[in-house]
Amino acid sequence: MTQSEYKAAADASGLVIGRITDDDIALMRERIGYPNPTLRRGAIVKPWNTRVEADAIRRFAESTGDLNPLYNEEEYARNTRWGKSIAQPGFEWSTGIDRAPIVSPELNARTHKALRGVQLFHSGAEYKYYRPLLEGSKLYKSECVASVVEKASRFGLRSVIVDNATHWWDDSDQLFITSSRWFVHVERKSKQEREKDSSRPKDPLPVYTDEQLAQIEADYDAEYIRGAATLFIEDVKLGDALPKMVKGPLTITDMINVHMGAGWMTYGAPPYRLAYENRKRLRGFYSRNEFNAWDTVQRAHWDTGLAHKLGVQHTYDIGPMRFIMLCHYLSNYAGDDAFIHRIRYELRNFNYVGDTTWITGRITEARVDPVLGPLIELEVVGTNQRNQQNIVASATILVASRSGGLAKLPPSPPVTPHRRMA
Repeated sequence: MTQSEYKAAADASGLVIGRITDDDIALMRERIGYPNPTLRRGAIVKPWNTRVEADAIRRFAESTGDLNPLYNEEEYARNTRWGKSIAQPGFEWSTGIDRAPIVSPELNARTHKALRGVQLFHSGAEYKYYRPLLEGSKLYKSECVASVVEKASRFGLRSVIVDNATHWWDDSDQLFITSSRWFVHVERKSKQEREKDSSRPKDPLPVYTDEQLAQIEADYDAEYIRGAATLFIEDVKLGDALPKMVKGPLTITDMINVHMGAGWMTYGAPPYRLAYENRKRLRGFYSRNEFNAWDTVQRAHWDTGLAHKLGVQHTYDIGPMRFIMLCHYLSNYAGDDAFIHRIRYELRNFNYVGDTTWITGRITEARVDPVLGPLIELEVVGTNQRNQQNIVASATILVASRSGGLAKLPPSPPVTPHRRMA
């Protein structure tokens, strides 16, 4: 079978098994400044939340296990410095009306199958926040390819990292958030290649004792929420440890909840007739299930058989879940008055169903920036029950000072030129 024939091949379930070629990489680079064809939406193009509303903020908090009253209680939020309900970082992925540039028919015909039939893994991102997501905000969003770099990978035969840059802004062209999200595109292994891998050692799935579960529950009981106690720069110093937070053991129910609060975030995976309409647009995002019926490959997160077929040992979380864990951890520490300006993270290892993650952090710097004002820099790590790091991160939180008052908001850069106006 030639390489071009292999690129178009599908297994008996209809799962496309592609190879990454030099042409693929060149075609994806033609998409710089335009939407990534492997991250496109299907039949549903409206965001899960068309506006930032108090009920949506509360649902997002409940669905991600966040008890912070700043996000759960409207009256509480209205009595903070913000004066109304405010959404936690991460909520932005449930909102933003699409204003990405239109891909011309010629460019689309040439590039829409770039990196088709290879697996996508979210590997990390960097977010910068400039304005709070306040109740009533209506945002627009543009996500475009920013760079395409080939990388060696232990998961597949050839891989590419694609950086996708996103801006969120409002009707007055006020920029709220920017992000750079990194996705690893990895070749799906053939049956023969998977069989070769089957003899390699696997990460053991946990079976918890009652004592271990009791300790996890004690960690939940001890979860720290700063709340209305203002964080002052004068009260922190280099090396200070942050409180520990636990997340887990991870269940499929947890994943269902995240989708209830945030929607599908990138891909659409709707039911029934809409699933059929979706498959017309996203053929490579579907394969046949055990009933020989079509279903989204998103189910690799809860379908063990498909996870194995894609070269993953067990079912696993969706990448944004660990980002949302970070957001929860940082906002609990920052309290009501501070402002989280930057979050940068890398996903390490998989977070399998059954895994528990303990998040810890420490202060690496506390200073007064001439533009941003008082701030603290943090490093944060998530570690599972196998003592593996599954996320590492750094963050910048703008804080109050006793001499200067509450944290300032950072100046906003211009909105991306890679967008359409309507």
